[in-house]
Amino acid sequence: MAIWVALANQRRQLNAQMFIEFSARFQELLRLFPTDAWLANLNPSRPMPPRSQDVRDCTLYCFQLVADVYHLHQAGYITKRLWMLWEREIKHTLSGPVFQREWEDVSAEFVHNPDFFRYISALIHAKRQITIATSSLPSGRRDFPS
Repeated sequence: MAIWVALANQRRQLNAQMFIEFSARFQELLRLFPTDAWLANLNPSRPMPPRSQDVRDCTLYCFQLVADVYHLHQAGYITKRLWMLWEREIKHTLSGPVFQREWEDVSAEFVHNPDFFRYISALIHAKRQITIATSSLPSGRRDFPS
């Protein structure tokens, strides 16, 4: 019993470390990402930034980060609960217009991994979900496709 508890605690600690590490990598990407491109991706009513090497590089780095997390999840190193937290944000980010546009230019970098390529392609072309908090609803939120 003690060994099982120790192993469970070790797994939780490793997941916490991975969460901290990947969150730090994501924060670093946010600092590098051109502000106008990031804001246009989050809010499709904003004007799209022109294509540039900076935007392409930053989106490529984001796709590579997602690939790292995806492969760790597929290998069983990331718990389903932690993956679900990350995947919700991954879906929201990658379904934005900037990432949709840039995927056309960087997707060739990922064709060597057909599972990941199909996964990202499906996310890129999925309808974006917008969660709107509404205090009048019993659940406190409601999802609308945009």
